[in-house]
Amino acid sequence: MKTKKIKIGIDIDEVLRAKWLQFDKYYVEEFGEDGTPEENPYTQNYFNNYVWKDVVEKNRYLKEPEDTPEKISPIDYLVDESGESPADSFIFKMEESNTLSAKEVYNRFMYEDYVLEIHGSAPLMYKRMELDIDKFIKKYEDFCDFVVLGKENWFSIPPTLFFLSKTMMRFKEYRFHDNYDEYWSDDVDIVITCNPDVMECKPNNKKHIKLDRPYNTQNKSGLINNLLHVNDLINSEKFEKIIGYKKDEKNGKV
Repeated sequence: MKTKKIKIGIDIDEVLRAKWLQFDKYYVEEFGEDGTPEENPYTQNYFNNYVWKDVVEKNRYLKEPEDTPEKISPIDYLVDESGESPADSFIFKMEESNTLSAKEVYNRFMYEDYVLEIHGSAPLMYKRMELDIDKFIKKYEDFCDFVVLGKENWFSIPPTLFFLSKTMMRFKEYRFHDNYDEYWSDDVDIVITCNPDVMECKPNNKKHIKLDRPYNTQNKSGLINNLLHVNDLINSEKFEKIIGYKKDEKNGKV
């Protein structure tokens, strides 16, 4: 009788996708360095650890043709450092100020203005990582089923699929969830993650393997600790014992 395979979930963010690196780059480009964390900037909680402020916006409406000067000099269209031009006052009328909360500013930045750059164009955690991932999958595929896990929403799913499509990692299953506790579905036995939020909502009957990051040093409960990347599990005696790996002397498999 064939033994049931272990189902292993692999977190996307900061395990496969270097999302923080991309987030930090575009935050600085948009808001400057003053709002970035002064100590230990590497974080998975972007809203709490970066500065976000309420913003008052003025809605612009095109003036009626009869209210617009017939001739406007090309020089009047030159934009200054604030993003305004003298022509704006001729072309637009300003009405109805709109106040965005800090959370709304964050959501607009994360899921509208830079959603493709952050979620779709982020690099892999290191160059040629996909080769190590494929080696990992191929070696243990007779003992494990692998599923990629991500917390995504309506806006981030398409660019995340774009990110995954660009790599050569040959996972067969992907799951996007609204909340981290959904990572621990009935058929997932172990999750490879570096996210403290994922670890904290783990049910008692589930296990996790922790990849070390500056923001998860307090969590010591992983089945295997002191790892940096998934490729550190290749040829790991602890990992092979967990999944029941047995090497056949002839072809390397059972």
